[in-house]
Amino acid sequence: MLAKRFFYVPAALFLLALTYHLGARSASAQAPANPVVAMEMNGTNNSYDHAITANGDVYSFRVAGGGFEPTYVGNTLGAPTATTPTTWGKVKADYRK
Repeated sequence: MLAKRFFYVPAALFLLALTYHLGARSASAQAPANPVVAMEMNGTNNSYDHAITANGDVYSFRVAGGGFEPTYVGNTLGAPTATTPTTWGKVKADYRK
């Protein structure tokens, strides 16, 4: 009985290594790089609707006959957001009269 249990451990490790060898590959994202995060729709036929992507790009499209023609409108964010913290002295200097 002890020999049988001892055989299961190496067999399990061998099968684990074999499945890793046969099926392992690096993980990669499957989502689009710039997905749509918000939409504004009028709900009527032949209306102008808008889609906003994750980086702030706005696309306008005219719904016509079940299809649409996207048109780039602009970017809502305008400029990159500063990531460095502001010092208290800079804040006071900016608002000092």
